[in-house]
This record gives sequence, C-alpha cells and structure tokens, in this order.
Amino acid sequence: MPAIAVIGAQWGDEAKGKVVHHLCRTAQMCVRFNGGANAGHTVEDALGTARLHLVPSGALHAGCRGVIGHGVALDPWGLERELDELQNQGRPKPNLYLSDRAHLVLPHHRWREEADGTADHIGTTRRGIGPAYEDRVARRGLRVADLADERSLRDGLEQTAAQSRFKGDIERVAADLIRFRERFASRTGNAQELITAALRGGEGMVFEGAQGTLLDLDLGTYPYVTSSTTTVHGIGWGTGVRVSLGRVVGVSKAYTTRVGEGPFPTEDLGAIGERLREGGGEYGATTGRSRRCGWLDLVALRYAHGVNGFTELALTKLDVLSGLDEVAVGVGYRIGGRIVERFPAQAEDLAHAEPLYERLPGWEEAIAGIRDFTALPAAAQRFVRWIEEQVGIPVTFIGTGPGAQAIIGRGEG
Repeated sequence: MPAIAVIGAQWGDEAKGKVVHHLCRTAQMCVRFNGGANAGHTVEDALGTARLHLVPSGALHAGCRGVIGHGVALDPWGLERELDELQNQGRPKPNLYLSDRAHLVLPHHRWREEADGTADHIGTTRRGIGPAYEDRVARRGLRVADLADERSLRDGLEQTAAQSRFKGDIERVAADLIRFRERFASRTGNAQELITAALRGGEGMVFEGAQGTLLDLDLGTYPYVTSSTTTVHGIGWGTGVRVSLGRVVGVSKAYTTRVGEGPFPTEDLGAIGERLREGGGEYGATTGRSRRCGWLDLVALRYAHGVNGFTELALTKLDVLSGLDEVAVGVGYRIGGRIVERFPAQAEDLAHAEPLYERLPGWEEAIAGIRDFTALPAAAQRFVRWIEEQVGIPVTFIGTGPGAQAIIGRGEG
C-alpha cells in the first residue's frame, strides 16, 4: 500500500475523517501533521459517532497506529477528554503516539485569543491554536519534551503567562501537565524516526490533513485562514519526513461550506443555502456553529488541485443534492467587469467576485447509502463525470451519507 495523503480541497469540513477512516481499513499508521483541536473530524460507525479533534481518524481501527506529529498544536486537556469520550463509547483504546517536539496549547493561549479579538475578527474556533503557533514562531513556546523538567516547566509557564497577562493558577496548570506527561510517557518520543521506520518497513500509511487548502496560512484566503500549513506541503513541515506519496486524495463536498469570516463567492444566503445547511447537517463538530453554504466552486477546486497535485478526488455528501431540479456549479468569476478563471490572491478581490454558474440537471431520487456507482440516478452520474472532466482527475470516492459504509469506491487499488 503506497503512502496516501488526504487533503481538504475547500475551507475544511469536507468529511476528511470519513475518507481517512475508510482508507485506514488496510493501513498500519495514520499521521496527523498540522492543526490542533480546531479540527473536527467525524466518523460514524457501528459504535456510534466519534467526533475527533486530535486523535487521527484511522486510529479507530485496532490495527492502525495513530501518530500526532510535531506540526500539531497539542492541547493536553483536549486530548484527554477526547480519549475519555472514546472510552465511554466502548471503543478500544487507540494506539496513539505523540511527537515530543509538538508544541502545547495552554490555558493562556485560549485566554489571549479571546482578549485580543482574534476569535471575533477572523472567526476562529476559540481553541487557542493561533496564539500557540505564535509562541512557537517567537521561540517562547512549550513542547511535550519540556514537561520532563518540572522546574523549567514552571519557569516557562510563568514567563509565557506573564507575557499574556494571564492570571490563572499556574501551579494547577503545571500539575495537570505533569500528570499528562506521566500518562503518556510510554507513548511519547521521536515521531520522525517512528514514521520513517514504518515507511522503510513498507507499512501502509495515511497522512490526515486538518482544515482545508483554502485555509492554508500562505496559500489560503489570507488573512481569513488558520495558522498552519494545511496542504500536502505540510506533511514534511509537520513530520520532518520526506515522503514519496503514491496518492494524494483531495476531499471536496458536492457543494461548498465555510465557517467564520472571509470571502465566499458561491455562498447562497437564501433558500438553497438553508436547504444545504439542514440537509447536510452543516454545524461544526468543534464549535457547533452553523456553516455558511453555497454551490460547488470549480475555480477554487482547480486551484486546490494545482497547489496539491491531487491524484484523485473524494466527492462527499452527494446525497444532499437529491431532490433539486438543477444543480449549479461556479465555473468562473466576474471581478471589476473582468471574467476571471483563476483564484485570486487578495481576499478583497474574492469578496467582490460575482460567480458565473454552469447549471446541470438535478435528480429527484434519494441516494443515501448507495454503494454502487451504477445504482446512482443518471443525472447524478453525469454530475460526477462532469466534475472529473472539469478538474482533470478521477473521482474515486463518493459519499452518499454520514455512515462509514455509505461510500462508493471507484477504481480503488
């Protein structure tokens, strides 16, 4: 099994967790390389709904180790809550390994995000991820490895908290972190070496991206972006491993959603947007906020393909489009009187973009749970094939519902 990357092709929330979980049935390792508890990957299976934020989706399989790389902003309290919730569902304990170089998200990071107004201006998840990455770049962050020396840990907490003017109980924070270190001592170390050895040993591996291409710190709709590298290029950045990928799966909904502030050319503020929101259950797994909804945007999708070099697409939530007389897809923009087919770098240009639509026939039939492409209505099949033609790569997975089994695999190796 070649190494596979699963990357969001939109503004996140594309159902990457479902695709990763599906691919990891035959993988031995699943690696998270970016983001933090601001991610929300949902998997529905026989044991219920697992809402994951830090645990790699593939680690729900007993035979697949989960690795949290150093590119992840690690919230110790969040990880412990997540593992406890999985245990309460009756799930086996995930086989999880933490990079000792991962930076920690601490209480003063969440406090600072609220205090400086970032959460409201950018529309972040209020999980302290941005301030944690900021401390990392400023070389004042604390890492998992730093928990080994209690005196240095307390000194570091006092210094970073003072810079944030945080008035919380530092001793309690230190005690929690020491307990966390003890709980995970046997599952913490050099993740780069672990991943490299697994690759050399021929283990099947899936790299699970968090958020989506259009939220990338450098290549997304800046400044309305997250604080990490969300594209395929984040794998080396977040793991320290040079990987030869056999497959790069871009994940896109059959429509588009976005959470928080920022430009969204194909957003529909009327009945269609509301129908997509309710039909797709478009409420964030991390924050519970309602997602902004609109038609699929091919300009953005082609851009994401150009950035990542997708070998294939996973098209999720196709079932949500059932019952529509026609389905619209954005194929270009009109900006300042000019027709534009390239995704602009400036958020202001994108904010003034008027979408140009291609309208395709819809289908009345419900397709929830279908697992055979030929069983789809003819119009749904044409919609999928048309997207393949427009983007230039095959659609190898089609999501037809929230359940783990509600997926069509086309040409899987």
